[in-house]
Amino acid sequence: MSEYIPVFQDCVHSPPLELIELLDRDSVLILSLEDDQGRRLTLRSDSVMCFRKMDEGDGLLTLSRIKKTGGTGKYFYRVESSEFVEWFNRERSATAHVAPVQHYVVAAANDIVDMLCLEPPTLGFLGVES
Repeated sequence: MSEYIPVFQDCVHSPPLELIELLDRDSVLILSLEDDQGRRLTLRSDSVMCFRKMDEGDGLLTLSRIKKTGGTGKYFYRVESSEFVEWFNRERSATAHVAPVQHYVVAAANDIVDMLCLEPPTLGFLGVES
């Protein structure tokens, strides 16, 4: 079973985060998130191989697995023993010489985004919008 390990927790505190934009351009994935005070964060992956997005109401199995591995109340996760990675590797007929992918999840208040990357994504703070 997949294990959800919280990451980037030193950058985010208690306010709920909402996904306000998802941009996929030239194998770069950028997620813009906003808290209830208008502060924005961006999560960027320059090595995204595959991603999927769903409404949080449709991600009940994912949310249940997050809860079982003790990750509730967080927003960003690295996933170990990922079924999504297994599926992706079957799709690409992964062999030993293919670079391994890492699975990251953003569990925002309104959406869940899974991404498979060659390197960890980066998180940046954009400040308060006016």
